[in-house]
Amino acid sequence: MIKDFLEEFIKQIEELSEANDKKDYVRDSCGSYLMSSYLDNLITETRELMKYGEYKIALEMMLDNLDEVSIVLDEKMIHLARQMVGETITVEGSYI
Repeated sequence: MIKDFLEEFIKQIEELSEANDKKDYVRDSCGSYLMSSYLDNLITETRELMKYGEYKIALEMMLDNLDEVSIVLDEKMIHLARQMVGETITVEGSYI
């Protein structure tokens, strides 16, 4: 079941990637990256972990990386993440 929720979460990230301006950048402690490329790479890494059944680790890694570059998640995405791990996720402002 977590796999289905994670697939839906990835779908939402893909939609976010497609919807952003192709000139948008994100920044972390190592540098700046095109948001679409960053999200595409993040999705690829997440799917790689999923191949090995590491669904919770994949979600945790994805959420950490999204937070690191301050990508805001909508309520639907937050709800999906909570369904995967329970109510242990806290939301500060608009970030998860």
